[in-house]
Amino acid sequence: MRRLFSTAALATTAAFLQPVQAHAATALVLQDQAALRAAARDAAPSQAALWRGEAVEIRGERLDFYQVYDYRRERGGFVRKGQVLPLEGPAAEPAALLAALRLVRLQPGAESLGLGLAAAYVQQASAEQMAGPGGIEALDALGSLAERLAERASRSSAAKLDTPTTSADTQLAAQLDVAARYGLKFQSFEREAGSLQLCYEGEVFRRVLALPASTPEQQARAALALTRPECQNPAATPSQKLQRELWRADILERVPTTGLAPLWRNRLALRQASVWSSLAYAQARQADASAASQSQAASARALQALARLQPGELADDDQPLANDAAMRANAVRWQTLPAGAASMSWRRGNEELQLRLVPGTEGDQCLVLQSTRAKEALLRHCSFGLIQTASFSVNREGNAATLAVQPTEAWRELWLLRQTPQGWRMDVLPPAAANPGLGYAEFAGWVPGGQQLLMVREARAEGRYTPRSFELLDLQTLQVLRRSGDAQQLGPFQRWADAGWKTASLSLR
Repeated sequence: MRRLFSTAALATTAAFLQPVQAHAATALVLQDQAALRAAARDAAPSQAALWRGEAVEIRGERLDFYQVYDYRRERGGFVRKGQVLPLEGPAAEPAALLAALRLVRLQPGAESLGLGLAAAYVQQASAEQMAGPGGIEALDALGSLAERLAERASRSSAAKLDTPTTSADTQLAAQLDVAARYGLKFQSFEREAGSLQLCYEGEVFRRVLALPASTPEQQARAALALTRPECQNPAATPSQKLQRELWRADILERVPTTGLAPLWRNRLALRQASVWSSLAYAQARQADASAASQSQAASARALQALARLQPGELADDDQPLANDAAMRANAVRWQTLPAGAASMSWRRGNEELQLRLVPGTEGDQCLVLQSTRAKEALLRHCSFGLIQTASFSVNREGNAATLAVQPTEAWRELWLLRQTPQGWRMDVLPPAAANPGLGYAEFAGWVPGGQQLLMVREARAEGRYTPRSFELLDLQTLQVLRRSGDAQQLGPFQRWADAGWKTASLSLR
């Protein structure tokens, strides 16, 4: 089957479309479900439904119809002239195609037509034009349209696009098919609740980054598209994740910030904070001797990226991204400090207690609590998460202690050790009552008396954002006695908040 738009040609910027015969012209379909009829009459049977952006070859005309041939379907027929755009004469000039592409690029739902126009531009433009501003703009539009189409597919209500259930799903599946015919590749990843995330593979964006004439904004847009966190393979191995995060960090570092508008500088800083946070976690999971120092440096870079954020220049649409980046960075902030001691001791009355971190039997780590009054351990709890001993805190009465533990790259729990009438026990306080996603639960201070704890939670999990909650917790029942979205509204936070927490936590941003 002959292709009017060649996949191999898409991989180069010199030629995108296969050249057509001298006596024939290529045309792009302008309307969805344009009828390919058996004769030049509206009453003639429809042989196929054509979709916006599809390319057909014009072989003649009759009345108000073009006689066309569809190489994909290997079928000829007639299409109304108003439903296609012939790519010949002035309409086929690169300047005219680029002008049309600029207009279509702004229209949601017309992504497949924009892809066709971008492909036509790449075919008609010279090598010099492709390396210049016009060619880079066309490639930038091509990638942006593919990314937008993938995002639409990810939000689709249909469980599977190959079995569409509504007209919107049918249109979306057809436009994805048009994109695939232009050589664009998409990847799908399974997410929460069985949903699918469709992502553009990014070849065009990599070419935009490689072209020296691309503007800082075009490079920023390409780098952000290539480093989207939701488009990273969740099934990657730890070593693959480490290499992936190193590559993402390198891509973002190459984007020049000189001449970049504040909007894009903010977006770049937010993505860098997220990537460096993920890299800090990936490095901390490594067993080599330099892993700790590398993780410490990466987590510090995450905090530095957030410090570059200009809140006054943050767009409303970017506020969720700012919350996510802050949660990721806050989850790894303890890694900016040297690792704490593997043994932590304190006194409760005449009793000396010791909490030790020891290797487990299956590659995990275990916390063991012992007392000078007992031969047997009072408590033992193991985890494969990162137990951040630098976060250890014990109250004045000695009947409760906390530790920050990070089971995943963006989810940090608070482990609470407390003495009860039945003995010492440990409770895990998660950021939210949901499967791990993004979030943190952190210690914020002790209330004198040994009965209450100050803590903060924030999370985005299972598709729901849980805003920051400053809480006063009862140590005996673990019930939240008081909570507020503003720490200043709670008297205990004003009087008893931990000084280290106030200076280092991102929950007060």
